[in-house]
Amino acid sequence: MDSSVQMVAWIISALIAALMGGLTFMNFRNFKQRSNLLNRASEMTGSVGGKISDVVQVYRRNRSFRWKNEYPVITYSVGDRDYTVKLEYAEKRAGHYNLGERCRICYVPTDPSCCIVEEFRKSLQSARKRSLVGMVILGLFFLNIVFSLITGLV
Repeated sequence: MDSSVQMVAWIISALIAALMGGLTFMNFRNFKQRSNLLNRASEMTGSVGGKISDVVQVYRRNRSFRWKNEYPVITYSVGDRDYTVKLEYAEKRAGHYNLGERCRICYVPTDPSCCIVEEFRKSLQSARKRSLVGMVILGLFFLNIVFSLITGLV
């Protein structure tokens, strides 16, 4: 094979590896954030009522269809302070959430911003699992490409 073609193939492979590495890191970050929150669940002894104050619209598409999803923004008060939590992991089809809908929030008394909305605990757990699976799959692809690039240089 011509050396210029090999160089182009190596560069393309390196770009794909960089993309896979970035996606792996994003999935790792999501997994870590969700795990940290779920790991602190035993500390969440405070409980308060909250409500859906906003619904954020997200537009999704694939090759054939376009659709709207949404996720809730929850507000709650502890003491004299108001808190807001965006629940991106609880994304559903448009029309699923209603403004003003009530929910139960468990929070850490020393850090009320650290909370889990009880109605969305299962969504949080499944989102953590999806992040872990995505991280492992993308990480394997990343390592495969990196090792191929290294052995191609040797």
